[in-house]
Amino acid sequence: MRLRKRHAWGAVLVALFALPVLKPGGVPLIEEPAGSFFGWFAKLTPGPKLAAPEGSAEAESELVRELERENRVLWDRHLRTQERMRQLGALKAVLERSQLDRLPRAVLARVLRAHDASAQRRSILIDRGSDDGVRVGHPVVMGDVLLGRVRAVHSSSALVQLVTDPRSRLEVFVRTSTGALLRGYVKRDGSSDGRDRLRVSFVRLKDDVGVIGRKAPVFTSNFDERVPAHLLVGLVTEVSDPDLDRMPTLFLRPALDLDLATEVIVLQTAEHRPTAAARKPAR
Repeated sequence: MRLRKRHAWGAVLVALFALPVLKPGGVPLIEEPAGSFFGWFAKLTPGPKLAAPEGSAEAESELVRELERENRVLWDRHLRTQERMRQLGALKAVLERSQLDRLPRAVLARVLRAHDASAQRRSILIDRGSDDGVRVGHPVVMGDVLLGRVRAVHSSSALVQLVTDPRSRLEVFVRTSTGALLRGYVKRDGSSDGRDRLRVSFVRLKDDVGVIGRKAPVFTSNFDERVPAHLLVGLVTEVSDPDLDRMPTLFLRPALDLDLATEVIVLQTAEHRPTAAARKPAR
């Protein structure tokens, strides 16, 4: 009897080893139930993890790691809150100086993509779109610095054309040594030392406005009703010969810093008009 059982088990083992060779496509009668069982078994939730004995070195080490993780999360939230408060404070000061008849709504947005894949464009992608009230033309700022304007809107995201984009055009004010604001027009002028550069044209110098020096600030004007005035665009790095025709060309270093742009602010502006005092360039 024992001999017969051994022969029977031997035949079964031979069959199991021979089936993959004889039937390389598989044997559904055997594999389907086995596959179903292992699939069911894999879906089972694992049992509770055995905790290390209280007071042991392993338990203390795990507690320290958990506290360190929580501390990093809280510190990150603290830094983000501080940055938001800084941005909102700087923006508030600019809006107060702009003397608008009604303030825009400020919407925080997270930067999904900080650099454009195309070398011919300068844009960022943010996580706010038409579902959040974002519209084409809305300005996007980082504190008191203008980054650009919304160019394309989707339901939950928007493409922002930066002021450094070759197709971007913007009217600006340049502040002179006496505090006067001179009007000009800014556009991209290629790059210098691997960084984008802007150029301001059609600035007219008069006898009583002083001079334009290096690091002179350049701000948004009140030309576009959707873009508040006095948002910083850049700082002057070079001035062409002002005595040639009293219309120097200015070269700027943009104030935006995409390496810091993790969160930005979308200004949801209706078409507002500055008050009469804000329509004239101040001195």
